[in-house]
Amino acid sequence: MNDGDGVTKDYKLVYVTQTYGLIASHHCQVYDSVARAWTMDKEVDFGPQQLDLADPVVYGDTVFWVSPDLESYIKDHAYVVAFDVREECTQIIPLPSETVISFRNVYGIAKWEGNSLCVIHYSKTFGVFRLWLLKKTSDSVPEWVKMHEISLAQMGFVEKPFFVSSVKLIEVATTTLLVFTTGGTMYSYHIKDGVVCKRQDSLGVTFFLKLISYSNTLRPCGEQEELWEAI
Repeated sequence: MNDGDGVTKDYKLVYVTQTYGLIASHHCQVYDSVARAWTMDKEVDFGPQQLDLADPVVYGDTVFWVSPDLESYIKDHAYVVAFDVREECTQIIPLPSETVISFRNVYGIAKWEGNSLCVIHYSKTFGVFRLWLLKKTSDSVPEWVKMHEISLAQMGFVEKPFFVSSVKLIEVATTTLLVFTTGGTMYSYHIKDGVVCKRQDSLGVTFFLKLISYSNTLRPCGEQEELWEAI
């Protein structure tokens, strides 16, 4: 948790591990800096899928993960997991049915304008990117609202099928970019202007290139002596 340029004394550390198999199981530990102790250490219900744990989205007190590309017979079980760090509870939110009608989907999650969770979905079958925002109804029930649908044809690509291995949504000031990789090439698409740019070519990897967002938000957590005692 980032507290500007100052020292964040009140923070929680979430450590999740998963076992691999036909059905994944997950174990979660939470460290509380105020209590200076691990306050949670138990199995949690993150659903049966193997999550992309290395690529979460933190929004408020909630950490989100999405089940990754599903080339299996349980494709209709794609979902997002919401873990409330304060309440230490989870919620499984199924993805829109429109995103799981075919195999070889690619999913990504991001923040939308800093105040909503966004799922990026790419369908290789149709060559279409779809952006879905997570909203809540008047009854506080989560629901997905489709905000954008962008085809490869709109971007000027003619090749089909088009292999996409990774998708990201990047926001800088008022600019929102859809960033994706195909083969050894990375592209960005300006959501508002519809401009496509080739950002990098010949990255040395043919398939399964993965994008990892980076922001220099590392800050000291607590007093130095507290950290050493915790370690």
